[in-house]
Amino acid sequence: MPPAITATLLLLAALGGIWWFQKGDLGAYRRFSALNDGHSRRMRFRLWLARSALAFLLPVLVGLVLLGRLDALVMMPGEFVAIAGIVPPIFDSGEAMQGMLIGGAIGGLAVGAVLARVRKRKPLGNVSALLPRDRREVKYAAALSIMAGVTEEAFFRLYLPLLVAMATGQAGIGFIASLILFGAMHRYQGWVGVIATTALGAVMTGLYLMTGSLWVVMLVHVLVDLNGLVVTPVLGGVLKK
Repeated sequence: MPPAITATLLLLAALGGIWWFQKGDLGAYRRFSALNDGHSRRMRFRLWLARSALAFLLPVLVGLVLLGRLDALVMMPGEFVAIAGIVPPIFDSGEAMQGMLIGGAIGGLAVGAVLARVRKRKPLGNVSALLPRDRREVKYAAALSIMAGVTEEAFFRLYLPLLVAMATGQAGIGFIASLILFGAMHRYQGWVGVIATTALGAVMTGLYLMTGSLWVVMLVHVLVDLNGLVVTPVLGGVLKK
């Protein structure tokens, strides 16, 4: 089967996965927000982790294997080279840029910890229901942060743009469409959350194109989510014993 046709079929399957993940999401989040029972909340956390893996991680791994492009996880695909060339590099050395980004992300995590302690700052968007309410829920919030950082970056920064590029020859359209879908996927957070996550997605796209390293943007995304879902509530002193 020609690669373009395979990519088109996989693209339709990926869009179906997004639809499945989003189906009834607003209602499910409202019901989750009303839960007060710790056991029920932890069960919902486990369900979300499983759904994220099925909707985003599994399609990436299976799709890249079928396309014979598993190397795209560690090396920027050739389809992205032209558009990456449009983004001006900040450093001549890729290693220096990666070090700067990682250092900045870790520094941001430290700053977030200080602000959480001093101001008890809340993250942007309607994510209050996702914040851990006791010590037992902290590990689930951390797991969600890691899962989101890894799966969403692999899916929206690599997989979807690659499928669109292979199917249409237009990587730029792929990145724009992925960014729109990434923001729309967070509609349960309200308009502020959609805008904030779309802006984050745009930053992650730029970092990926500048560094050519998927693991760097995964790490930055994980640290951003850990800051909002773990550091803020833990150091803000809002957890129950």
